[in-house]
Amino acid sequence: MILHLLTLARGSAGLLALSAFARTLTLLCGAALLVYPAWLVGRLADGQQVPPLGSVIAVMITLAAAKGLTRYAEQLSGHTAAFALLEQLRVRLYEKLIPLAPAVTASRGSGRLLSAATRDVDRVEVFFAHTLAPVVTAVVIPATAVALTWTLTGPALALGLLLIFLAAAATLIGLGRRGARASSTAAVRARGALAQEISDDLRGRQEITIFGAQEQRALRVDRIGAQIRENSGGASVLQGLRAAAGQGWQVLALFVLLLLGLPQAQAGVIGYTELLLVLALVPGTAPALAAIEALGLSLPAALASAANLRELEESTPEVAEPKHPAPVHTEHATAASVSFHGVSFGYPGTEREVLQEVDLRIEPGAVAAVVGVSGSGKSTLASLLTRVWDPQAGEVRLGGTDVRELSLAALRAHITVVEQRPVLISGSIRENLLLGSPAATEEQVLAACRSACFDGDIAAMPEGLDTQMGAEGARLSGGQSQRLALARGYLRRSPVLILDEITSAQDPLTQAEILRRMPEATSATVIMIAHRSAVLRHVSSVYEVDAGRIRAAAPPAAGA
Repeated sequence: MILHLLTLARGSAGLLALSAFARTLTLLCGAALLVYPAWLVGRLADGQQVPPLGSVIAVMITLAAAKGLTRYAEQLSGHTAAFALLEQLRVRLYEKLIPLAPAVTASRGSGRLLSAATRDVDRVEVFFAHTLAPVVTAVVIPATAVALTWTLTGPALALGLLLIFLAAAATLIGLGRRGARASSTAAVRARGALAQEISDDLRGRQEITIFGAQEQRALRVDRIGAQIRENSGGASVLQGLRAAAGQGWQVLALFVLLLLGLPQAQAGVIGYTELLLVLALVPGTAPALAAIEALGLSLPAALASAANLRELEESTPEVAEPKHPAPVHTEHATAASVSFHGVSFGYPGTEREVLQEVDLRIEPGAVAAVVGVSGSGKSTLASLLTRVWDPQAGEVRLGGTDVRELSLAALRAHITVVEQRPVLISGSIRENLLLGSPAATEEQVLAACRSACFDGDIAAMPEGLDTQMGAEGARLSGGQSQRLALARGYLRRSPVLILDEITSAQDPLTQAEILRRMPEATSATVIMIAHRSAVLRHVSSVYEVDAGRIRAAAPPAAGA
């Protein structure tokens, strides 16, 4: 996984290298701020001359200023690279999700996808901003300290310091390593599940309130919260142990160096100046090894999030783009035929076939109704036509061409689906109407609203089309939301228009008026998925789905 992340970081390698170099200089300046006074004290202890006070102050100020400047350079270059990679990661994730959509939302859940796009990507950014440079300095700074100790005092103290560094690094890295990775992976999954629960609760808040299921839903969230708390508790224990080890190795290092160096200083083998310099190197190099302590907490979480993102990115799309897409041919400029030939389909992961050997043809410009009980497979027909899924057997055709031979963009540009619970974005009514037809004129917008019986609602609003609807259209009723979505569907002017229970929230009079105005609103092929018999009086043909099979049914007589 680390190699995978390093591959992603190649484009920002220069900035990351600059960050590592600046961090090295920062830590060296910090060590020098400790070593230089130790050198002065040692010279005084050895009865040697020290520089004038003004020179000492100038050196200390220079070192402090250099540390501040290099620290700024490290943060600037490191975070510039990290934020660029953060953008790259999100764009990459969205690009990978596009071929998976919209089936990926049904299979994984919008909440989990949102958690991946936000929390997981942010945690991976930690790897670039706070991992690469600290790892480099965790090697360079101790190695420099060992080399300097060897030069000043010989091999004994240098080897002792080296062994302490190696033991400290091994302890900090290995302390709970396996448990940390497993705990981080479990935490990532649990937080994704929590995000999905909250997403479901927000989307179904009305049903939850109506059925009094608040406590039941709260208990589900509490159970996931308990899992997160359990994982966090284990991580906190490991963090405390690493913090103790991060302080303990310094005490051990000072004790060992004094044990080895003090007899040599007393015997005159080395001077007290050299001994104090070596002792000062311990706290001077501590910040470099402290980065390993921080990595013990952040790196497992970053790797777990990276693994989650990679698994998502490498998911196999439910439908594949054709290598050589065929052009879309429609029988008329404004309408296209729709046909199903021997189509059988069952949802992935289930054994039941929702549709079995379905044969159906709807002529261009016709208005057809597909009826049946809930779960009979009515909406599945629309999903197969728009290639949310592909059938396990048979063909689905648009204008006589198998939809699997058409590019997804071209196919979906020729089909508009208006759902019973439409998706509305935060913003104005105008913005929602223009979502699929940004070039539509004011006159076209108002005409579509009249056809959908939404013009009266707009006229009653003080700001008209510029009325803000709130999050997910919260200021609109269910019926208004449906009428807005229908107007949006009319505006798109695609050759095929699928209306999935779009009058379910309308009163009988409004429903009848919507259906009466429909012929003047569109000349497209219209497929109405419905339960209400009132809809059937306005269609040319009716098809009933029952136990996965479809059959033609006679529409009610006029006035029935």
